[in-house]
Parts: sequence; structure tokens; C-alpha cells
Amino acid sequence: MVHSILNTVIQFFQEPKNRERIQNQCIDPLLHHILDRVFPYIILTCILFSLILLMSLTSVGLLIFHIRYVSQSAAMIPTIIPPPV
Repeated sequence: MVHSILNTVIQFFQEPKNRERIQNQCIDPLLHHILDRVFPYIILTCILFSLILLMSLTSVGLLIFHIRYVSQSAAMIPTIIPPPV
């Protein structure tokens, strides 16, 4: 009994007319609704990720600049310790 019902359902879904109708009237509107509700969060996530990436790159750039500046200024400082006799 269950096997025959299952076969009937499978045949129903395999017909192109029924498959197209289910896709157009059920699946597409559902996906459209879900994407409409989730899209602002996707955009917000992308913006936050971009800002974090920009801040990280800026921090690394400032760190490299600071290291170079300190090493150049340290070479210009005269030594106070007299040379050994």
C-alpha cells in the first residue's frame, strides 16, 4: 500500500508540468521571500567585514611605518658612551 502511494507521488513529481507548477507557485516565492528578509543582513555583514579588513590593513601599515621610523631615528642618535681606551 505505502509502496504504491510512494510510486504515485514520485510519478506525479516527475511530470514536467507538475514540476514546473510546483517550482513557480511554491519554491520560487518561498526563496524570494527568504532572500528579501536575509539580504539586509548579508549587506551589513559585507560592510562590517570590509571595515574590519580596512582597519587591520591600516594597523599593519602604521606598525610598519612606526618600525621604520624608529629604526631610522635610532641610527641618528649620537652615542653618549665614549669608545673604549
